[in-house]
Amino acid sequence: MAIKRSSKVDSSFSPSSMTDLIFLLLVFFILATTLINPNNAVKLTLPSSSSQEGDPSVIALSIVGDRASESGYKYVINRDEAYSNLSEVAGALRVHFAKYEGVPQEEKPYISLRCDEKVTVDALVEIIDLTREEKYKMVLATKDK
Repeated sequence: MAIKRSSKVDSSFSPSSMTDLIFLLLVFFILATTLINPNNAVKLTLPSSSSQEGDPSVIALSIVGDRASESGYKYVINRDEAYSNLSEVAGALRVHFAKYEGVPQEEKPYISLRCDEKVTVDALVEIIDLTREEKYKMVLATKDK
C-alpha cells in the first residue's frame, strides 16, 4: 500500500499585505508633509559684525519683531525712523531715493537689510519683492551684536 504525499507548493500571491503597507506609507507621507512649517524650512545664521561705522550712502533697513504693530513687525530705516507696515516703508524709501533722481543707477545708494531672529522668511521675501519692484539695490547685512 503506497501512501502518496501531496507536496505541492502554492504559487499564488496575496496582495493584501502589500496594500496595507502602501496605505501606511501614504498616511505617513501625508502627515509628514503637512506638519512641515515653511517658516522654519529655511534657517539663516548670519555672521555677526562688531563694526558700527557705516557708509552715508547706505540706507539701513531693519526688520524687528513687534507684537504691537498690525503686521507683527517694526521696520526701522536708518535707526531712527520706525514704521509699522510695508506701505509706509515703501513711501519712506521713495522719499529717500527721490534725492538721487538724476544719478546713474550704479551711484545710487543701496539698502542694507538686517533682520531679527523673530522675522519669518515671508516678511523677508515681502521686503525683497518691494525693493525689486522699485529697482533698488539691496544687500543682506550681518546681524548687530
